[in-house]
Amino acid sequence: MANVLITDLFEESAYLIRSLLRGVGHAVSIAISRDDAEAKLSTGLFDILVMDYGTIVDDNIAIGKFANEMLPGMPVVALTRPDYERRLEGVQLAGKFHRPIRGRGVKDVVQTALTNMYRQTTRRTAPRVHVDLPVELEIGGVSLKSKTIDLSTRGVAIDATDCKLAPEQLQALENEVGKDGAKASLVVEEGKVIQLTARLAFVERHRSLSGRTIGLAFETLDEESEVALSALYPQAA
Repeated sequence: MANVLITDLFEESAYLIRSLLRGVGHAVSIAISRDDAEAKLSTGLFDILVMDYGTIVDDNIAIGKFANEMLPGMPVVALTRPDYERRLEGVQLAGKFHRPIRGRGVKDVVQTALTNMYRQTTRRTAPRVHVDLPVELEIGGVSLKSKTIDLSTRGVAIDATDCKLAPEQLQALENEVGKDGAKASLVVEEGKVIQLTARLAFVERHRSLSGRTIGLAFETLDEESEVALSALYPQAA
């Protein structure tokens, strides 16, 4: 299973592609703005970016370049048109597909890009690992206890599905997106807790329609935290 970010500024294809990729077991998130896409990418939690370049504007070109620069080795796959491809020369693409969108074509190009990434000696500069660790989180006056879903050297995804949040608490969380100052206490092993300060990158629905995923991007990691987290990455993608 891979973590896939689909960015579609015009919301023309994202939900169809999400359905196709979820059908083969991938976890999928959607970004419909440049700010949201770059915030999610900055966490290092995604394995592949699928960009809709059916319409090309400065913002979606910038997202592709941001992904290339922020996470070297992470593949970028593009939905595009043959007559647009010259305009994408500044974005390093690992694959492309065209309309009409067909399930087999989307699945094959994504799988090929992922397979090529996994074959690399150094697969990515920010390794990601699926890991279940207790965490306490405080953001904008809202406190909750939960567990992590995914962890990278740049950020962490927290499963808030079972957290009982009142509507006003959820709104308070969403108001903090993009702001620094989130505090996370992460239990990396028995008796070992590290304290992290982070930026709230996103709050979105998890696989369960009643649940939420909270994504944090680390501001900086001290040496002790880096050492503690590095022990968790042997199986990272």
